[in-house]
Amino acid sequence: MSLAFVGRQPIFNTNLQVYGYEILFRSSMDNRAIIEDGDEATAKLVINTFTELGLAQVTGSHTAFINITRNFLLNGYAYALPRDAVVLEIIEDIEPTEDVIREIRKLSKAGYKIALDDFVYSPHLQPLIDVADIIKVELPAITPEDLPHHVELLRSSGAAILAEKIETHEEFEFCQQLGFDLFQGYFLSKPKVITGKRIPENQLSTLQLMNLLHSEDTDMAAVVRTISANPTLCVRILRFVNAASTGLRNRIDSIQTAVNLFGLNRLKTFASLALLATTADAKPAEITNAALTRARMCELLGKLSGHESTEMHFIAGLFSLLDVLLDQPMVKALDSVHLATEIEQAIQHELGPLAEVLSCILNYEKGNWDQVQLSNVDPAAIRNAYLEATNWAAQSLADF
Repeated sequence: MSLAFVGRQPIFNTNLQVYGYEILFRSSMDNRAIIEDGDEATAKLVINTFTELGLAQVTGSHTAFINITRNFLLNGYAYALPRDAVVLEIIEDIEPTEDVIREIRKLSKAGYKIALDDFVYSPHLQPLIDVADIIKVELPAITPEDLPHHVELLRSSGAAILAEKIETHEEFEFCQQLGFDLFQGYFLSKPKVITGKRIPENQLSTLQLMNLLHSEDTDMAAVVRTISANPTLCVRILRFVNAASTGLRNRIDSIQTAVNLFGLNRLKTFASLALLATTADAKPAEITNAALTRARMCELLGKLSGHESTEMHFIAGLFSLLDVLLDQPMVKALDSVHLATEIEQAIQHELGPLAEVLSCILNYEKGNWDQVQLSNVDPAAIRNAYLEATNWAAQSLADF
């Protein structure tokens, strides 16, 4: 499994406590950005932060400052991000055209905080200043003689003023004296690269999902089936739901629940970002096949055991290999997807009715025939369930 990388650089308040982190695109442990396509870099940054590493690992409880490109802004991708956890940085080369200002105002009205990145004052930028919550003043681009005037002009906007690219103690002291609210730069702290295992993505299944979501009459049942047939896509969506749903009351007990929580528009945005950020990496097909087989067999055995609803069974079987899919200890892997308690108990602690079904499946896989048993289910029916599950998994993989 390949690695995912993001950089982060702290932003400090006047007491030199961490206010937030600017999240930076990185493609390796080399602590510098090599960006050939800004839109692709932004998409990869978002996917890496929210679904590969997890927002909590990258920023903890602090706010994430994320640079967004003009296309990212105008295509509405920003709405996929959790508004309570991010600040959207409008990069310096985005001109304040009518469509740009309109979108920024909509985001602000929706509750998103807006920052202006690498900012140098010019009268034509006033529409951006009027809507900004934070203005990041680029120190190297302004002479010390002109800086007080810049601060004076910006102070009346009501936005917090951030001094960025502070490189010396003298610059830091000068900015303190001028009354800056926030501080960022190599003098205070250099960026740090955060890394973790990348979840491989099946590009064709993501494309199929996009086609379904953008059809004239979206078939939500087909959407759920498409997601269900791709374990890594499930993990990505559940992680994104978890990161974007602060204070989530109900734990996820089915793919349908996750889709409902995600919402159609956010799901469309996610699929677009996932496709844009896709790499050629792939988990060995046998792992995906095993996860799908377990999911389907668990569902079938749930029905044979008399359960009317077997969606939790499918999830339990699918994510019983979550540690293998993510190359992480199971306890850490489960923390990222916020599953229903019954499912977690079955997978992690072998407790509850779901655990009995999982145990039956695991023993079948290992050939422990004397332990392949399930209450009120004939052994021949268990064998048939396995055969049907393997066929279903093979067909699902063939479809993608």
